[in-house]
Amino acid sequence: MLKAGDKLLIHQAPLYPTTAVIAEQMGLELIRADFNQLNEVEAAISTYRPAAALIQHTRQTLDDAYRLAEVVACFNRQALPSLADDNYAVMKVDKIGCECGSTLSTFSCFKLFGPAGVGVVVGDKSAVQTVRQSMYSGGSQVQGFQAMEVLRGLVFAPVMHAVQAQVNDALVELLSQGAVPQVKNAFIANAQSKVLLVEFHQPIAEKVLAAAQKLGALPYPVGAESKYEIPPLFYRLSGTFRQAEPALEKRMIRINPNRSGAETVLRILRESCAEADK
Repeated sequence: MLKAGDKLLIHQAPLYPTTAVIAEQMGLELIRADFNQLNEVEAAISTYRPAAALIQHTRQTLDDAYRLAEVVACFNRQALPSLADDNYAVMKVDKIGCECGSTLSTFSCFKLFGPAGVGVVVGDKSAVQTVRQSMYSGGSQVQGFQAMEVLRGLVFAPVMHAVQAQVNDALVELLSQGAVPQVKNAFIANAQSKVLLVEFHQPIAEKVLAAAQKLGALPYPVGAESKYEIPPLFYRLSGTFRQAEPALEKRMIRINPNRSGAETVLRILRESCAEADK
């Protein structure tokens, strides 16, 4: 889809760090447009004539509200090939990018309880074949035990995601009812992974995170939603969110229950807030 030095259309938001590294290595010229405003997208395509577009399925900033299918349709009307980053969206949405019309969809199997270092590229047959041809070497093939690990993960992931979603829903309801007095607001967002965003009345986020890891929470993800993560994750906002809204870092955290129940998450949050108030 792209050659070194080509123009790539992206959303007017902080680029995911690993994506930014690839763009820099390829010497890509990044063309930015607000995907929440289709007229801006159309104008950018007409003005700059990019070679392809990259769209992230999950939101990059708190105020993102674009519908992936509508933005992809805009790309297609302009005959612009597109790549959808479907990480954290697969098996949580009705349709991933290629099912909405993007040229390709990509996602990591590690984030779906599979092995590290294995990803999926799915979509237009000719584009997929180009990727396959570049990985003709036996050492580049995913087969045998690795392929079976991917398959088991794909079977296991939707069940665990459904259970996790139930825990998130229960936590939003309990926190909205005042279960933890220090919490001002709580809501679910696809902030990269689907997580619970907790906003405090006071700027105590850093102290809460420091206390939480001493009370049983994970301080950092191994690879968000990977098979290695069991306790709940109490973590700072994602890098893209922090770049877009720096002030939120002091009063908001994200919580991913992982394999834990609502009672465990509430206990850690309640005790962490009490410690932060001291």
